[in-house]
Amino acid sequence: MGDLSFNEEIEKLKTNAIIPNIINSIPNRSLKVKYGIRYIDMSDKLTPIAVKEKPTIEYLLKEDKSEENQYFTLILVSVDEPSKINRLEGEFKQWILVNIKGNDISKSDELVKYIQPTPLIGTGLHRYIFILCKQPSKLDFIGEFKIPFSIEKRKDWSSEQFIKKWNLTVEGINYFECEYDDSVEKLLNELIDSKEKTKQI
Repeated sequence: MGDLSFNEEIEKLKTNAIIPNIINSIPNRSLKVKYGIRYIDMSDKLTPIAVKEKPTIEYLLKEDKSEENQYFTLILVSVDEPSKINRLEGEFKQWILVNIKGNDISKSDELVKYIQPTPLIGTGLHRYIFILCKQPSKLDFIGEFKIPFSIEKRKDWSSEQFIKKWNLTVEGINYFECEYDDSVEKLLNELIDSKEKTKQI
């Protein structure tokens, strides 16, 4: 898995209506995503339980070392809410990391805590899109919400508006598809019962 060439990745994003329907930018580099020991290829169909834990993220920096102190943002968003044929509810934030220094994901701030996909029963396959963006500098993201293990403030979102607001540049895109399994109901109940509080920065 993860063996597509960069040009093949771009073509797949266009063929599957990711570009320009959802993201109106052409990426500049490959974004590799690995769940466990498996690298995903674009449009792979995975189960929610298979992506329960946060993935490993890999991307290359420029060879001239000019990006070692560059800051990046990583977004994982569900775009098919409540379903692919009825996208009326905006996007759902699954995971957001900001102020990633270079390509060291461990050196970042978690703006939105990772949760596995939660496609509802009977709604078919949903697309989950990873978007890597270059930041103009290290940012404070004042006014955004720092979201823990909670459902609050995840719904009805727009990655495109967030990217424009903070003057981010799309650098890499990857995605997979997912539909309901029994782990979804369990996670939704845990989210509803969660006492963790969302805070505005």
